[in-house]
Amino acid sequence: MSFTDQVKEELTHKDKYDYSEQLAELAALIRIDGSIQISNKHLAVKITLYHGNLARRIYSLIKERFGFSIEIRVRQDKRFNLSHSYDIIVTPQPGVREFLLELGFLTPDNSLVFHIKDEYLNSRQLSQAYLRGLFLGGGSVNKPQSEYHLEFRCERESVAEDLKILLAKFELEAHQTQHKGYHVIYFKSYAEVVKVLNIIGAHQAMLKMENDHIVKELKNDVNRRVNFETANLEKSVSAAMDQLEYIDIIERKEGLESLSPGLQEMAEVRRENPYASLKELGEILDLSKSGVNHRLRRIKKIAQNLT
Repeated sequence: MSFTDQVKEELTHKDKYDYSEQLAELAALIRIDGSIQISNKHLAVKITLYHGNLARRIYSLIKERFGFSIEIRVRQDKRFNLSHSYDIIVTPQPGVREFLLELGFLTPDNSLVFHIKDEYLNSRQLSQAYLRGLFLGGGSVNKPQSEYHLEFRCERESVAEDLKILLAKFELEAHQTQHKGYHVIYFKSYAEVVKVLNIIGAHQAMLKMENDHIVKELKNDVNRRVNFETANLEKSVSAAMDQLEYIDIIERKEGLESLSPGLQEMAEVRRENPYASLKELGEILDLSKSGVNHRLRRIKKIAQNLT
């Protein structure tokens, strides 16, 4: 099961939402995955869903709350590489108009409304429910171990515009692009992805992402430290090899006895400890690190003057 499916399963199995939240979630699902059909002045509603548990939940909600006759059609759908999709169809019958009025799809004079109902924008609780519905219908999120990415795919531009307004209520500014005919609203930072999961109520998924983020950061920190220490070690070894070469040049050209006693001692200790750090050489010679470095620079200068 993908991480997206895990998140949607978590959201689908929560049953603590009140009636108004359930309606807001349902309205979002119809906006992003549904259509309103008009035939001979009779209204019908179709919602196409891609997860069996979600389809059962929406079927039960509509059936129990409104008592409608509902058709369910299960079919294979290859567009999203899923084995089945589920069409939930509220057929033309008394009460459908009032149902659409309550969800914000119709005005009292029977005009279609193409944007989110103000009630769902003005209440933080209902905004969260509506956003949850949009994720259930058109959202996806990468697994925590990979790079961070959460997106909503909206077939209609009006839904994408509503979504951006909704996200702005929670101080979230999303990126937007178009892909295969869809308006894609997305986030690519850890903080934003976690915040969205928290808003829609996917708390188990959020905690998993936080835990994996901590592990990932620890691994990255260890790798940075190892790389830093390796680079320093390579630098130290390279400098030591150069210093040994300078000492060899002086010995061949004039002999180490030509050096002052302090530099001669420095040359001999370096030869005896070719891989020692400046700090370790200083401990042997009872010198500070800067004192060791000063003597080695003098040896380098003498050797360069001899070549």
